Amino acid sequence: MHRRLPTSLPRWPASRVGGLVLSALAYTLLTLALAPFFDDEETLNVSLIYLLLTLMVSAAWGYTAGIAGALAADLLVNFFFVTPLYTFTVQEPSNVLGLFIFLAVALIGASMLSLLRRQVSIAEARRAETAAVLSLSQEIAHAATPREALDRLCIAVVRTLHARGCAVARMGERWEVLGSSGGLAAMPREEQSLAAEAVRTGEVIRYGSGARLRAPGLPRGAVHAPVMFVPFGPRAPERGVLHITGEISAPRLADGDRLLRAFADEASLAVHRSRLAEEAGRVAVLQKADEFKSAILSSVSHDLRSPLTAIKAAVESLRDDEIEWSDDDRASFLETIESQTDRLTVTVTNLLEMSRLEGGAVRPKIEPIEVAALLDEVRAATAEVTAGRDVCVAGADELWLSADYVLITQSLGNLIENAAKYSLPGRDIRLAAARDGEHIVLTIADRGPGIPAGDVPHIFEKFYRGAQDGKTKGTGLGLSIVKAMIELCGGDIRVSSSPEGAVFIIELPRAGSPRR
Repeated sequence: MHRRLPTSLPRWPASRVGGLVLSALAYTLLTLALAPFFDDEETLNVSLIYLLLTLMVSAAWGYTAGIAGALAADLLVNFFFVTPLYTFTVQEPSNVLGLFIFLAVALIGASMLSLLRRQVSIAEARRAETAAVLSLSQEIAHAATPREALDRLCIAVVRTLHARGCAVARMGERWEVLGSSGGLAAMPREEQSLAAEAVRTGEVIRYGSGARLRAPGLPRGAVHAPVMFVPFGPRAPERGVLHITGEISAPRLADGDRLLRAFADEASLAVHRSRLAEEAGRVAVLQKADEFKSAILSSVSHDLRSPLTAIKAAVESLRDDEIEWSDDDRASFLETIESQTDRLTVTVTNLLEMSRLEGGAVRPKIEPIEVAALLDEVRAATAEVTAGRDVCVAGADELWLSADYVLITQSLGNLIENAAKYSLPGRDIRLAAARDGEHIVLTIADRGPGIPAGDVPHIFEKFYRGAQDGKTKGTGLGLSIVKAMIELCGGDIRVSSSPEGAVFIIELPRAGSPRR
């Protein structure tokens, strides 16, 4: 059933009966006040006073009270203040003309003032509605995501209409609640038919608070708390409803029905923006995947083909019966096969790891980690690749950080291996930790030629291999993987370089010691 939403009353009493009663009282009091002082020469002044009262009645209580007041004033002036008194007979023709002119002026003035009063009321109502819709739009505009915008819209509707709860539901193959204020996660089955009926008819449907409705799927005689289904507009890009619960009231002077329609239009636009954002997100993921595949084909084909070619050549040489290979030759071929297999394994592993990180398959387990124990673990794990170097740890006592232990351990290990690969042989690698406010700063520094200035801005990009590419082999994914792991832990990584070497700086959230 559709019920018009109640609106607040104007400043003056708007009831016709109340206006007529009050205006009758005003004319009575004025007549009692003026009658004792009647003088034939004061008839014009008396008429003007009654005219003023008529205009005031029109301004206060509208057209009906004004017209009734004009007629009453004309009769009162004739009866009490035009000779002969206490009769409606008029002796002088000039008095007859005066009474008709008085009546005409009173009627015209009452009509104009009542029209002005109506226009002022309409303007105030429009201003109240505009303010409510503007407040709603501002709430949506401040949202960071389309889904948050829908939640904010529901909060604004609840606040404006003094409702108990609100939800935005989209109609598709099934009803989907996209945003809510009040905890509604899914529309109850018995309400879905009512919502569908609201969408079909385009009418507001109100159910509950003693009202009983029969609809498909609705239990016979069921009575719920007050619920209102406000459908999106007929030209809306989406189909759905505003699901409002609880008794509601519009802001003062605002038209409730028009306000509900405006809120539903805003909701339909917000739902459409949410759908567009979802589609844009899917397109972005597909584009990113396509770019990733293209980058693999263009940047990794050499890294995949070269080891395979070397392995195939070594195997074919070993299987050639026409050549008598020495033991040293066979050992060299086997060493080539083993080293190229290791290289191929690293390349495939990096590709799979990057794919898992970008695809969201890695779910970090954030926990407090003691920094000193972490750095000692990393130093021990990388002992083989740092053989012949000193790995120095400094400033890690009594510090705890918040991260995923596996991801941060792997990230630091990769950075140490990177430092060993690019620094000068035999030079030490320094690990340091320090507290900076609410963050723990980890640094990995090497003593080497540093990173060329042109490579620094691109060092964490996928498949980027800079000026030192000719010295070492790789896919250009190692530092990209490290960056992705650090970001999953809620941290950040950057690099600085000088002729004395490169320094990788990691910032992670600080954690309190769980031992206390």
